[in-house]
Amino acid sequence: MDLLGAPVVTEDFVVAGTSSEELYGTCEALYRKDMEPDDLFETISQALLAAVDRDCLAGWGAIVHVITPDGVTSRQLKCRKD
Repeated sequence: MDLLGAPVVTEDFVVAGTSSEELYGTCEALYRKDMEPDDLFETISQALLAAVDRDCLAGWGAIVHVITPDGVTSRQLKCRKD
């Protein structure tokens, strides 16, 4: 559900966790089909950082895993810790 309680169904991505409501809007705005791995990483990172800034229960960072046919790339995001 979104922040107003309306059901949200997407075929392109899935969000979950304490910040799922905050993630939907950012993901809908930034995600496009067939993104390059670096563009996908940037989109995921921006969505996660925006959601973490709005939800105090979300934690202090994230690890982003981008899975491609060539392998898995993992990068750590550091967020504000106040």
